[in-house]
Amino acid sequence: MKGSQTSDVFTFLYILWGFITVVLVVLLSYRATLMKEEHASPVREAEPADTWKERKLIARQSQLNGEIIALSVISAVLLLTGVGFSIYFGTFGNF
Repeated sequence: MKGSQTSDVFTFLYILWGFITVVLVVLLSYRATLMKEEHASPVREAEPADTWKERKLIARQSQLNGEIIALSVISAVLLLTGVGFSIYFGTFGNF
């Protein structure tokens, strides 16, 4: 690859990695707030409305776990790909 093309590809790759990582951090923060909400409810007899809310909360957390795992894998692959290509092309510090 030519120097300019290589730099453009690396720039795009690292910007994409940064965006995916920011989304991942936001999802992790959101999941943490859901967990705080779950633990904030006082212990008492479960009413039908409370049981429904708790099931909905657990379902949302389960869905977030899958998304978080997928984004973590994508983020790691993008980072390792970028670093690997940077080392291969010898442009690790030339940004």
